[in-house]
Amino acid sequence: MPKLAMGTAARRKFYPLILRHMGKKVFIQEGVEFLSAEKIELGDEVYLFGNVKLNAWNDNCQILLGDRVAIDRGADITCAGDNCTIEIGDGTFVGPYSCIAGPGNVRIGKDCMIAAHSGIVANNHIFADPLQRIRDQGVTKKGIEIGDDCWLGYGVKVLDGVTIGKGSVIGAGAVVTKDPPPYSVAVGVPAKAIANRLQIQEKVTHQHEYNPVAQGDRVSTNPSRDRAASKNELAHRPLENLLQATLECIRHILEVDTVAVLLQTENGEQLAVHATLGLEEEIETGVRIPIGQGFAGKIAAQPELTIVDDLSTIEVYSPVLRQKGLHSMLGVPLFASNRVVGVFHIGSLHPRHFTNKEAQTVRYVADRIGEAIEPVLRLWQMPDYVNG
Repeated sequence: MPKLAMGTAARRKFYPLILRHMGKKVFIQEGVEFLSAEKIELGDEVYLFGNVKLNAWNDNCQILLGDRVAIDRGADITCAGDNCTIEIGDGTFVGPYSCIAGPGNVRIGKDCMIAAHSGIVANNHIFADPLQRIRDQGVTKKGIEIGDDCWLGYGVKVLDGVTIGKGSVIGAGAVVTKDPPPYSVAVGVPAKAIANRLQIQEKVTHQHEYNPVAQGDRVSTNPSRDRAASKNELAHRPLENLLQATLECIRHILEVDTVAVLLQTENGEQLAVHATLGLEEEIETGVRIPIGQGFAGKIAAQPELTIVDDLSTIEVYSPVLRQKGLHSMLGVPLFASNRVVGVFHIGSLHPRHFTNKEAQTVRYVADRIGEAIEPVLRLWQMPDYVNG
């Protein structure tokens, strides 16, 4: 298939004929390899980046990717034996050059983040008999299960027979040989649970919401204001987690130095950085960019995708962009409820021309961010009722 945009369109038209199922708005980059495509299912809005390999070659095998799954470049998903099912749940991201393999069944839950160079391998060589070659003694294939909303850091290895509980965090480089309970924080070789996220949250809640001393010995006299603050906090928590994960993914995928989400302020006349990697100074200094001015402000006013190869040739409102030494940028407007609510942009410290393919990726991510922001905006707009 061609490498340019025409190749993406051709794959969308042709691949449904060979795959068992292919959902809507699927993006498949060049170099993606399918073995036994008739045993592979792709949900809606799946992203498969360059040189990803999906191998369901053996008998009675299948690979099932849910909606909004993203598999980054060079990842290898292989059944590696008969009667194997590898299933990845909705909204899960698999980082570059990761390996997921059978022949044991592998199930990864929804909304997981699997960082680069991770290994999830549902087999283990038997080596009990020193008089036989290890390769002749067979393998175990107990299977691996990873619960919803788990985060596996860079280079994590998960061995056969392990079940990782829902909401767990596994530190970079850990080797998981036993089952971490739900909401564990596990690190080391072999991985050991050092904390429980639920207990951490209970401690924070106790200190900051129920302890008058932690509140500065002050008891609130404005319940309505407190309910509004709680509503904003509840809305922000999942949104912040989603944005942070999204920014980390896009920075790795496109190999850029900065990624930022700017949202309109309450008066609708300015933009403020809401989440960023690489431009944290804009949050610390409280930079506000007027709509219509500077790189981001003009994108919000037009609104349309903008690529700048050399930032020194245009007006820049935020001094942080100059201080950082950014050279090239790409930005798109963020839409929610069919109106502009902000700007999403990426940047490079070195001279770079962003391609149409990269622009398409940024547009796709911006659409997903807009979808996530929309319900939060509706929550902010809901009235507060004194009597609940």
